[in-house]
Parts: sequence; structure tokens; C-alpha cells
Amino acid sequence: MSETALASPREEIPKLGSSRRAGVLRYLAGRVGQGLLVLFGAVTVSFLIIHMTGNPATVLEGTSLPPAAVHILSIKLGYNRSLLYQYGLYMWHVVQGNFGYSVTSDISATHLVLGALPYTLLLVAISLSCAMVISTVIAISSVLATGALGDRLWRPILAGLQGIPDFWISLILIFILSVKFHLLGSMGFNGPSSLIMPCTALTLPILASFTRLLRGSLLDFMNSDVVLSLRARGMTRREIVLHHGVRNAMTTFVQYVALQTGWLIGGTLIVENIFAWPGIGSLLYTSVETRDLPVVQGVVVIISVAFVALNLLADFVVLWLDPRIGRSVLGGNL
Repeated sequence: MSETALASPREEIPKLGSSRRAGVLRYLAGRVGQGLLVLFGAVTVSFLIIHMTGNPATVLEGTSLPPAAVHILSIKLGYNRSLLYQYGLYMWHVVQGNFGYSVTSDISATHLVLGALPYTLLLVAISLSCAMVISTVIAISSVLATGALGDRLWRPILAGLQGIPDFWISLILIFILSVKFHLLGSMGFNGPSSLIMPCTALTLPILASFTRLLRGSLLDFMNSDVVLSLRARGMTRREIVLHHGVRNAMTTFVQYVALQTGWLIGGTLIVENIFAWPGIGSLLYTSVETRDLPVVQGVVVIISVAFVALNLLADFVVLWLDPRIGRSVLGGNL
């Protein structure tokens, strides 16, 4: 056998590694490009919809400023220019993280949004963490005891919770814990106890959907042919669920959680307003009511960025959890 033939396999190894890296980079670039395209579209559509309402400076007319002052303000903010000019200027400012100044308070819109964002992230983080942990425990317990009394009780309860809107849960909690028994305050942020009711209102509906999705994925895995081979190796049902089923089910679960997180950040508007919570939901509601466009656009951009970033993160986590998906996406180079 020639030296060339002997050297060929060794020369293919770095080529394979180079091909794998190129595949990963192509996939990352593609996903980031798609995320930026979604973000661009969301920002553009929100800009056009908001500007269809007219000149935002007119919201001050008849309150504290005379018409002449409103006209001067329109010139200062650039609302007297063409829509195309405003769009180009706005996109340039967005890239710089500058959303302008609030029309009603003359405070930086970026400062207002970033000041409200931690309160919303706190609600979302606690609600998601509780929902993920509790749903995982319930789903695993249910699959391990399929058909038992506990499993039969959980299913209708979860179906009912999934159909209850968060604002209705909020009102029930306020009536019971604040009005009836005076256990908790229902307005604003006054310490850790203020988190209980809004977090509960956000957790229960997604807890139900998380549990049903995870339980369904686990049951699908347990009914697959893979389980037969694992049983043949002497593994118990508990070992199969914990060591193989959970990891398999997490691929779908992680993607769903990422989607729900993005919607949850934007969907806290009602709950935050019910509890007078100082987050971006309340800020968005107030800004839309007063037609404070710089602040509205700042909130929309932040929510869009969070939605895109979370879905990108979910894609990478799924690739790590299930190498089969990675080999499929990267053409067998993982």
C-alpha cells in the first residue's frame, strides 16, 4: 500500500473538523440573519402602525401647550418631516439604542424603558421558573403513575387552568387575598410579598400548557420502539423516563418555553396594569394612551429583541440536547 494511501485517512480528519465548523458557522449566521430580519420587520411595522395615528405632538394641545408651541415641538421632534425621513432617522437611532425623548415627560425613552424592564423581567423569570419546575415534576410523576388516581385528577385541573385567562385569575386573587382576607397588598411593588399575586396569575396558565406538552412528549417517547430495547437491557420504567425520556422531551419543551417567554414579556400588560406593577406593560399602556410614540417604540423594540434572542437561544439548546437534529440541520457534519 502506498504512502499516499496511508496518509489519506489522516488528512481527512482536519477536513472533517473544518467542515463541521463551517456548518456550525453557516447555521449560526443563518439563524442570526433570520432573527435580524424578524426584528427589522417588527420594528418597521410598529413604526408604520403608530405613525398612522398622526402627529404625536398634538396630544399636548389643549392641555399645557398652545397650538404654536405644539407646532414648535413637532419641528423639534421631526414629526413635520416626511414619513420616509422619520423612518430613516428612527432606524438610525434604534441601531444606536436611542429612542428619543418622551413627548409627555421630556425624559429619555431609553431611560424609561430600561427603568421599567427589570420589574417585568423579575415577574417573567419567577413565573417561568415556577412553571417549568412544577410542570416537570407533575409531568414526570404523571407518566410514572399513568392511570393512577393522581394522574386522573391532574388532567382535568390542568385543562381548566389552561382555559382561564390571567386577568381573571388576577381579579380572583385580589378579591380573596386583598379584599376578603387582607393578607396581601394589590397595588405596586412594596417588597417580595408584592410578587405573589402577579406571579401566580402569570404562572398558572403557562403551568398547565407546559405540563400537558411535557407529559404528552414523555408518553410519546414511552410508546416508541426505543423503549422496548431499553426494557430488554433491564432498565425500569422510572430509569427510562428519568435518564432518556426527559432529555428527549426537552427538545420540544425548550422551543415552546422560548416562544412562551417572548409572548409572556409582551403579555404582562394586562396583569401589570391590574396590579399597578411598574413594568414595561404598564409603561406601554400609559404611553399608548397618551400617544407617547418614542416610549411605545422603545418598548416594542425591547420586546422584539427579547423574543428573537430567546428563540435563538432555544435553537442552540435544542442542538445540544439532541445531536440528531444537529446532524440533520448541518448535513451530517456534527
